[in-house]
Amino acid sequence: MSEQEQAIQEVPKGDETEEPKKAGCCGFFVNHPIMAIFIFVVIGIGTGVGLSFWTPENPNVKSVTIQWLGLVGDLFIRALKCFVLPLVFVNIITSVVDMMNIGKASSIGWTVIGLYLFTTIAAAFFGTMSTLMFIKFYNSEVDGIEIEKTVSEVSLSDTIYEGIFEKIVPNNIVAAFAGSQFTAVLFFAGVFGAALAPLKDSQLVAILREMDKVLQRVINWIIFLTPFAVLSLIISSIGKQSDLGQAFSNIGLLMASSFVAWGMQVIFVYIGLFAVLTKSNPFTYLKHIIPAQLFAFASASSAATIPTSLEAVRSTGVVPDVIGKFVIPFGATVNMDGGAVYFVCACIWLAVLNGQEVNLGSFLLLIIIATLGSIGTAPVPSASLVLIITAYNSVFGGDGMPNGFGYIFAIDWFMDRMRTVTNVTGDCIVSGIVAIRNPIDDTKSLELSVDEEEDV
Repeated sequence: MSEQEQAIQEVPKGDETEEPKKAGCCGFFVNHPIMAIFIFVVIGIGTGVGLSFWTPENPNVKSVTIQWLGLVGDLFIRALKCFVLPLVFVNIITSVVDMMNIGKASSIGWTVIGLYLFTTIAAAFFGTMSTLMFIKFYNSEVDGIEIEKTVSEVSLSDTIYEGIFEKIVPNNIVAAFAGSQFTAVLFFAGVFGAALAPLKDSQLVAILREMDKVLQRVINWIIFLTPFAVLSLIISSIGKQSDLGQAFSNIGLLMASSFVAWGMQVIFVYIGLFAVLTKSNPFTYLKHIIPAQLFAFASASSAATIPTSLEAVRSTGVVPDVIGKFVIPFGATVNMDGGAVYFVCACIWLAVLNGQEVNLGSFLLLIIIATLGSIGTAPVPSASLVLIITAYNSVFGGDGMPNGFGYIFAIDWFMDRMRTVTNVTGDCIVSGIVAIRNPIDDTKSLELSVDEEEDV
C-alpha cells in the first residue's frame, strides 16, 4: 500500500479529549450527515413528484404552496451566497500568502491550471463521443414547445471576449462583490495576496485569518441546516413541473448521451487521472466527497457547494487547508466539466432535431466553444442555457432560439444538478492530485499563522 493510500485511510480521529457526539434529533444530523441528506433527498423527490401531479381548481394555490415549501431552500442558498463570496476572498488571499512564503505558489498554480484545462477538454471530447454513439437514434420529428423565456443573441466572439476576459479583470471591485462576480473577485484576491505575501508579519494578514475563522463559523451554522434545505429545494424544483413524463420521454436520448459522457468523465478522467498521478486508490479518496456531491445535486450551484467541498477534501486527510482553500474556490469558478459535456450533447441534439448537417468540423468547433465557454460560465444554477443557444447558432448558423429548446429548458432543473455534481467531483479530485503531487507540510502554514497572531 502506498504512503498516499495510508494517509487517506488513516484520517485523524481527533483528540481523545474531544467532546462526545451529540445525542437526540440534532445529534443524528451531526453524526450521520450523509444518511440525513440522503433520507431528505428521497422524501423531497417523492413529495415533489406528488406535487407535480397535483391540479387544484385554483392554480395559484399550487404555486403559492410550492413557493412556501421552497422558502427554506431559497433562504439557505441566499445565506450561503452572502457569506461564501467573502469567505472565498479571504481564503484565496491567505492561501496565496502561505504558498508564496512556503515557496509552492508557482508550481501549484500551474498544476491546477493544467489539470483543469485538461479535464475540461476531455469533458467536451467525451460529450462528442457519447453523442456520436446515440446520434443515429435521435428522433428529428419532435415538435418544440414554447416557453416564456427570452435568450439574448450573442456572437461567439462576444461570448469569449465578454464571458472570459472581461470577467477576469474587474474595473470596480466593489461592483464585483455586489454582483457576485466570482471570477473578478478571485483575480483581485490572487493579486492582492501576491502583493501581501512579503508582508506576512503584518496585522492585516492576522486580521484576514481571524475573518476566516468567523466566516467559517457562520458557514458551519448554515451548513447544519443542509438536510432541511435539500428537502425544500428538491420539492420546489420537481413540484413546479407540470408534466414530468412528457419532458423526460421527449429528450430521453439527450439525457442518456449526457449521462454516458458524464460517466466516462468520472471513470476515465477523474478516477483514472487520480490513480495514475497519485499511485493510490481513488475510491478510498472518493468516499469522503459524497457529502459535497449530494449537496451539489441539491443546490445546483458550485459556488454554494464550496464550504461543503472544503470540508470534504479536508476529511480525506491528504489535502491541507492551504491547498484546499485555493483549489476548490478556483475550480468552482473555472472548472465546469459537467457543462462542457452538456453543451456538446445539447447542441448536437438540437441540430439533429432541426435537420442540420453534423460533420467533423461541427464537433471540433463545439469542443473549442465548450472548453472556452464553460470557463466563462457563472457557478450558479442554470447559467449554461444562454451558452447552449450561443454555441448552437455559432456552429450551425442559426438565429435566435432553435426549435426544441423548450424541452432542454423543461428538464434543466435536473440536468443542471447533474452538471454541478460533475463539476464538484472534478474540483475535489484535482485538489487531491495537487496535494499529493505538490506536498505541503501544513504545520508550516500553521506556524505562519501562529507567529502572526503572537506578533499581534
